[in-house]
Amino acid sequence: MKTISITLFTILFTAFCIARLTSNHDSGERILADVGSEIEVVVCSATSARTSTLRNSELVSNIVNGLPDDVQVLLLVNDLKSFETKSSNNRVKFIELPEETGISIWPQDPFVVVNFQNHTRLVTPCVFDREDDHIMPLHLAEKLNLELVSSDLHFEGGNIVCGEEAVFIGFNTIAVNSDLFNETSAVIKERFEKLFGRPVVVVGESMQEISHIDLIITPLPGDHIAIADSRLGASIMQQALLKEPAAIRSFEQECENQFFGRADITTISDLSGESMHRPTVVHQTQPTIEASIAAADQLDVIADQMTRAGYKVVRIPALVPDLTPKFSESGKEKPNYPFITYNNVLLENQNGTPVVYLPQYGCKRLDNAGASRWAELGFRVKTIPGFTTSAMYGGSLRCCTKVLSRKQSL
Repeated sequence: MKTISITLFTILFTAFCIARLTSNHDSGERILADVGSEIEVVVCSATSARTSTLRNSELVSNIVNGLPDDVQVLLLVNDLKSFETKSSNNRVKFIELPEETGISIWPQDPFVVVNFQNHTRLVTPCVFDREDDHIMPLHLAEKLNLELVSSDLHFEGGNIVCGEEAVFIGFNTIAVNSDLFNETSAVIKERFEKLFGRPVVVVGESMQEISHIDLIITPLPGDHIAIADSRLGASIMQQALLKEPAAIRSFEQECENQFFGRADITTISDLSGESMHRPTVVHQTQPTIEASIAAADQLDVIADQMTRAGYKVVRIPALVPDLTPKFSESGKEKPNYPFITYNNVLLENQNGTPVVYLPQYGCKRLDNAGASRWAELGFRVKTIPGFTTSAMYGGSLRCCTKVLSRKQSL
C-alpha cells in the first residue's frame, strides 16, 4: 500500500508540474470538461485530527492509490506537522495553508478551471463562504503561477458539470443569480456561456432539492448522459434488506463505528469546543429507502428534460437519503445517512478505452450494482474505497478531487 508523502520537500513545486498545467490548451476560453483525455493533475484537500472533526487523510491515500501512477496530486493542508511521519511519495505535492484557517475536504466547489490562450485560469465566484475554502484557489494560483479571476457571478463547482460540448448548470445557480442581479434567467445563462466558453444547459425546471448536480448527473462521451436513478437504488437496497439483513446491519454499524475513524470514539469536540456525536445510522436503511423513492420523481423529470434536449439518457442506481437539514443545538448542520451515488466520479479516456474511477461505500450489493452498470456502458471500472463518511456529509469522489489538467483539451 502506497502512503502519502508530507515532507517539506514536497511543497517545492517543479517547473515540470507548472508547465503541465499551462500547456496543451486551446486558444479559446473554455471550462475544462469532465470527460476527455487522461487526467494529469488533480487537487485534493486533507484535514487532520487536530483541526477537524472530519478527517480524510486515509481517503486521500485511497484516491492517490486509485489514480494512475503518473497523475500529479496537489494536496492542500492546513496542518502539515500532523503528516510529517508519512513515508515518501513524490506524486503528492503539498500546498500549506495557514494553520489557523479551517478548510473542508471539498476542493471541487470554490473555483472552476478555465483554459484560455494557452494558459489556465482559476475562476472564483463572487463570494464563497463555506469555512475558509475561498483561500484554496488563492494559494493554488500563487504556488502554481496560475491566473486567478474573480467572477461577479455566484456559483459552486459541484453544481456545474461539463461535457464535450456543453456545460450543465443546476437550476438553483441560475435562479440565485437571476435574483441577485435582477436579470432574467436567459440573461444569466448567456453570462455563464461567456464566462465558461461553452453552451449552457440548465438542469431542472424548479428549485433543486439535491443541491449539487454532480451527485446525480455525469456527462458521457458524445451525446450520452448518465442520470441517477434513486428508485432503482431503493429497489436494490430493499432486496438487500430482505435477503441479507445481517449485511445491511453490518453496513449501518460500520457507518457509525468509522465516523470518527475509530469504533471506540463516539464523541469529539470541534475547534469551537462544541461536542459532536457520531450520527445514528443503525435501523435507518428502511426510512432511507422510502426517502430515495420519494426523490425519484425529480430525477425522472431531469431525465425527461435531457431526453427532450437531445441527449441519450442512461440511468445509474443511487440511494438518496432524506435531505431535510438536521441541526445541532448550536445550529450546525448534522451529517446524514450516506448519499450513495455512482455519478460523482472521475472519467478519462485511456488509448481509446473509457475509464471510470468509481467511489465505493462498503454496501456490497449497491457497490456491485454501480460497478456493473458502468461496465455495461462500456467503461473500464476502477473502484476507489472509503467514501462512506464523506457521503454522510453529502459528497463523494468528484467532490473530493478537482481535476486541474488533462493531457489535451477537448
